[in-house]
Amino acid sequence: MHDNHKHHHSHDHAHEHGDAGTENLRKLQAMLEHWVEHSDSHAESYKEWAAKASEAGEEEIAKEIHLAIESGETVKNHLKRAKAILAAKMVLKKS
Repeated sequence: MHDNHKHHHSHDHAHEHGDAGTENLRKLQAMLEHWVEHSDSHAESYKEWAAKASEAGEEEIAKEIHLAIESGETVKNHLKRAKAILAAKMVLKKS
């Protein structure tokens, strides 16, 4: 078998991976913005149904729904932090 790869010495793999990596970071930045923006979209519904569960005497279920709401806030905070870290790194890459 002939190894074509060894004949491409001028091929810049680091540059290719850098461009793909930068593009992936831009996509990640857009996804983080989307996730942070829409993370509250179901919170009101969760609160409403937690109240209904409680009214039906299902305190354990209501508690779990409230814990999910709290966990959602934790997730949102982590996503915001990831977004801020990425934004700072993207600014540094442009320099």
